[in-house]
Amino acid sequence: MDAPEIIEDQLHEDDTRLIELVGFFVQNIVSHPQEVEVEEFYDEVGTVYCVRVHPEDIGRVIGREGRVANALRNLVKAAATKTGTHVTVEILTDDGPEIVADSNDNA
Repeated sequence: MDAPEIIEDQLHEDDTRLIELVGFFVQNIVSHPQEVEVEEFYDEVGTVYCVRVHPEDIGRVIGREGRVANALRNLVKAAATKTGTHVTVEILTDDGPEIVADSNDNA
């Protein structure tokens, strides 16, 4: 009967690592790393990580022609594949969320 608890603990640990990974990546590319927030939500499809940054840093997170967002997409896809979870990353802006990474996308 201990097996379900171990599996549940492992899933929680994997979620924590993914949050830390997204936060670490974003904090290292913005000018205001202390204002980076990563929140975890669950929907009917899987886990959603919402990233909120200082308004001046939104362009840095998205990048020229979406290159930084694509790098974030590849990073999250690789990590989600290893854990076997479906993950979506959204950058929260004043205009609303922008989905930049979905682990089931065909890149």
